[in-house]
Amino acid sequence: MHELGITQGIIDRARDVAVANEAGKVTDLYLAMTPAADFTFESIEMYFEMLTEDDELFRGAALHLEWLPVAATCLRCGSEFSTDVPHPLCPQCGSTAVRPDPTAPMVQLTDVGVDEGD
Repeated sequence: MHELGITQGIIDRARDVAVANEAGKVTDLYLAMTPAADFTFESIEMYFEMLTEDDELFRGAALHLEWLPVAATCLRCGSEFSTDVPHPLCPQCGSTAVRPDPTAPMVQLTDVGVDEGD
């Protein structure tokens, strides 16, 4: 359920950008996720809709997702590789026992689209 807090943080940062730019509306939020995320983009979308449903600043705003690669280690054979998929297979042995870099960011707000309004 930590997706709720993560989504609230994204909204807070986007609100800061909108206020700093004297925007009347947030139109787009651009997110980058890595396979280190232990949640789905769909859960972020669900919480975003729930948290902003009565917020005029975010009404109609669209979420956009980009998957970024992250370093990963196979827990079976020790191979180290880069991956940009949520549930990778080890390219050496085919194992699904793969751990993404635990220090990699899970999700980041990379850009905010705003409309200056009237």
